Amino acid sequence: MAENRLTAGVARVDITPPPGFRMQGSMRRIEGAEGAESQLLATALVIADDNVKIVILDCDLIGFDLPLVQSIRTAIGAKVGTSSGNVLVGCTHTHNGPCSARGILAGPHDVAARPGEIEALDDYLERLAEQLVDVASVADARRVSARVGAASDQARVAVNREEIEPEDGKVLIGRNPGGVSDRSVDVLRVDDLEGQPIAILVSYAAHPVVMGFNSYLYSQDYPGVVRRVVEAASRATCLFLTGAAGNQACWSFLQSDWGEQERMGGQIAGAALNAFYQIETRPHEEIRDRGKSLSDIALYHKRFHEGPTHRILKTAHGMARVKLQKLPSLDEAEGRVARERAVLEGMVDAEAATTERVPQELVVRWAQGVLDKVRAGDLEQSLEYPLVGFRIDDFVLLGMPGEPFVEIQLGVKECSRAKYTMFAGYANGVVAYVPVAQTVRQGGMSVSSALRTYNIPAAPVESAADDVISAFGDLLAELGL
Repeated sequence: MAENRLTAGVARVDITPPPGFRMQGSMRRIEGAEGAESQLLATALVIADDNVKIVILDCDLIGFDLPLVQSIRTAIGAKVGTSSGNVLVGCTHTHNGPCSARGILAGPHDVAARPGEIEALDDYLERLAEQLVDVASVADARRVSARVGAASDQARVAVNREEIEPEDGKVLIGRNPGGVSDRSVDVLRVDDLEGQPIAILVSYAAHPVVMGFNSYLYSQDYPGVVRRVVEAASRATCLFLTGAAGNQACWSFLQSDWGEQERMGGQIAGAALNAFYQIETRPHEEIRDRGKSLSDIALYHKRFHEGPTHRILKTAHGMARVKLQKLPSLDEAEGRVARERAVLEGMVDAEAATTERVPQELVVRWAQGVLDKVRAGDLEQSLEYPLVGFRIDDFVLLGMPGEPFVEIQLGVKECSRAKYTMFAGYANGVVAYVPVAQTVRQGGMSVSSALRTYNIPAAPVESAADDVISAFGDLLAELGL
């Protein structure tokens, strides 16, 4: 019987759009991008054996809407011969890229599109989808026999960003050093059978918004620095997955100094390389001999031997359902629409700046959407988050769309019986934030203004994070973990 060998291949493509597209992630930036600080990239890693094939993509984009990413996953699966469920399309969530989430995240698909802008963006997204299918196909064609290993290190870059203003108790997007963070830099190393590197998969939980809303250049943000530094030192193609960063910033964020991007990414890259070089993928045993010079010496070396490339390659899929708080009464919803429309009309009459008017247009759109649901009697709302898990022996990669809070990542790692657990947020789409109960109670951007940008009718209930962790627990059980 032929040996069931693990194989892996990697490929990369430039997905930088032409200048002029508005960048997604900040309503303050109304004008289009003026150029590129760094080229936006998409990298595909395909890992397979005779029974299972998985595809992992790392894209320098803020995220895809669910219908678009599902069509991309389906097309990739058909091209390389695997289930669409075995395709993980990760986005770094850089805020310095084009609108790739149609209908949400305050892009030109929502409000204030210039003539021809939506059509041009749709053309770009159509070409982008084709590029992602092609790069996955190239990675698949490059597969060679491979082994993997995992390790983890720490980088003190992430900081909880829910800062409480002492004067009025308001929750700001800032620095809360005493808040919860996961500073683990989790690494999967992929080598050929001689131990030469093919790829390195790195995950870290911090928002890629080192560069702020005064920048009008496309940029990979700090994940690009991680990739560049890691690749230069390791000779492995690096993919970056942003972890559960819903309430996590880098210590330096919303900057105008490109040097801060280097400092943040450089620290994470250093930790990733430290983990990378801890990993030996070749089967071996430690041998101790005695030798003698002028002194007696105990000599240690590795004795390599043949062995299977892996024992387990397995996938699992699930769904987490997050309930939203009950919608307002009809009178409340109608009153809110009237108030917000009056504010917008006042701005128009006063010829307010576009940077002020466009966010208010977004608020009006959101309020009207809530009213439409109330009139239809749809007072009980919920969101669904498709979950995915890939297991290779004692390593597991777990992914979900949206912006999960880091407590979800930590909770899932605690539930996992794998030796190494890697978590990817912003995987297979963006939906909304998944906050913890404390944030739901105290307020903050993720349960207020983010409802408008994500066009979510109400904030999640307090049990949202726990419900997601529980759903991942079922997924881990299916994987035998």
